[in-house]
Amino acid sequence: MPGFIEEFKRAYAGDRTRHYNVAGIQVKCSHCDSVDFDDGYAMLNTAGLTFLGLDWANREANLMICTKCGHVEWFLEEPERL
Repeated sequence: MPGFIEEFKRAYAGDRTRHYNVAGIQVKCSHCDSVDFDDGYAMLNTAGLTFLGLDWANREANLMICTKCGHVEWFLEEPERL
């Protein structure tokens, strides 16, 4: 995912498109077929690591949130911005 500076430059230049590829396929909302997404992350906590206080060691999932309907698509692979 692009960092803060890259995102700021895109927004300043007026580039509002938020289309992504995962595994070479464009991400499309499974609910409304939109291709415009916001992105985010979520921790995939496990009971064992949480019990040991090691939540930071859990894996992270990439979230793609549809800007049209709000449906969330989950990916373990890092999405590539188009």
